[in-house]
Amino acid sequence: MIKNLVFDLGGVIVPLNRMACIRAFNDVVGYKDFGDVLRSYRQVGYFEKFETGRITAPVFRDIIRSHSVTVAPDGKPRTVTDSQIDYSLNCFLGEIPQERIDALLHFRQSYRMLLLSNTNPIGMGYCRKLFRNKGYDAKEIFEKLYLSYQMKVAKPDPLIFRKMIDDSGIVPEETLYIDDSPANTDAGRALGFHVVLFNSKDNLYGKISEYLEREQR
Repeated sequence: MIKNLVFDLGGVIVPLNRMACIRAFNDVVGYKDFGDVLRSYRQVGYFEKFETGRITAPVFRDIIRSHSVTVAPDGKPRTVTDSQIDYSLNCFLGEIPQERIDALLHFRQSYRMLLLSNTNPIGMGYCRKLFRNKGYDAKEIFEKLYLSYQMKVAKPDPLIFRKMIDDSGIVPEETLYIDDSPANTDAGRALGFHVVLFNSKDNLYGKISEYLEREQR
């Protein structure tokens, strides 16, 4: 019997727009190859270090600046600010659809709700604003947020799942895990979780309800 729901954040609750982010880094920051480190599911290189808390936000921004073209299109010297970097990074994140908030509020009435996300302090700060734009704090919806940069490990590493299990006391066989990455759902399944692979075009309430109804038969 399913007693717990564990949600990914980006791609499941918050829509992702990789190309908008890459364009912003090119146009605003002057970093033409940001797409080399920005992935849809798990980042690489220094970005992966940022999302596992091995480098801080100031260090991340300085690395971005080191990759930026020093001359703007108008021929003037380019000064890249922290706010420009944060804005460009957060272009990856779209507004949360109301139907997804409604689904979370519905399921919260009957299940323990946890969030398990590969994220970073800049992006997570913006996601908290996205929740507030809908009238809720993320901590009002989820019992606890398990965030890669705080846990020092990222999905699909089994360790991040085990840390969540140990901290929350949930039983994987009683838990449905929802993620948009096949590698992450495979990792969850290997540890005994029920899993739903979410597609950006799916209806969150419908996708989860379909699985839960099937399990109750």
